[in-house]
Amino acid sequence: MRQKRAKAYRKLMAMYELSFGFRQPYQVLVDSGMCITAQDHKIDLVKQLETVLQGKIKPIELYKMGKERQPAVDLAKMFERRKCNHREAIEGSECLKHVTGDTNKHRYVIATQAQELRSQLRAIQAVPLVHIKMSVMVIEPPSEETLRIKER
Repeated sequence: MRQKRAKAYRKLMAMYELSFGFRQPYQVLVDSGMCITAQDHKIDLVKQLETVLQGKIKPIELYKMGKERQPAVDLAKMFERRKCNHREAIEGSECLKHVTGDTNKHRYVIATQAQELRSQLRAIQAVPLVHIKMSVMVIEPPSEETLRIKER
């Protein structure tokens, strides 16, 4: 990782720790799209998440991906599983949005490739978003809502 990017990410995670109570090991909710993209780009997902977030992580997977992408399924089996209290199976992005809630009270970091989900989660305060862009893992800058709450 480039030094300038590493410094920016270190400052960003320090802001989340001081302002919103995040602590290591960071709980990272990983969706199936992220596992598939990491597998396609031959990225070691856990190692890259630790590098980008600059600390220890606890990767968490919430739902099943299916059998069509067996290498991504095998990758997700290494992660901790969380129950999400849905009676019926729902789409992964809806599950992530529901688990995060309105305030992200459990301090999850969300790792997703879904553009629509990321735009919806930007409206919630204190949600660090991680995605892969051209085989480079990126943390998005804090949303307007996060900055507004931080300034109080």
